[in-house]
Amino acid sequence: MFNKVPVRNEIIADEVVIGPPGLTRFEKARILGARGLQISLGAPILIKIKKDITDPILIAEEELYKNVLPLTIARLLPDGKFQNIPLSWLLKGK
Repeated sequence: MFNKVPVRNEIIADEVVIGPPGLTRFEKARILGARGLQISLGAPILIKIKKDITDPILIAEEELYKNVLPLTIARLLPDGKFQNIPLSWLLKGK
């Protein structure tokens, strides 16, 4: 029914091959939403925060900008190729 194309990882020489060199607004929204949900459900916070900051999204945003989140972004192409990009590479690309 569907042609199954073998998929290979396309990371070449520590560079972003697929998409822009920085974090897109959609990737940022996905990261902040997912991490905010984790924090609201009791996940440990990875940075020191002020006592007055209680919003999980603001805490997630601080963690993102301090580059402490151990995440990888998977960018896909319609032909089945993909690249797993460490978040730290995308934060340097901006």
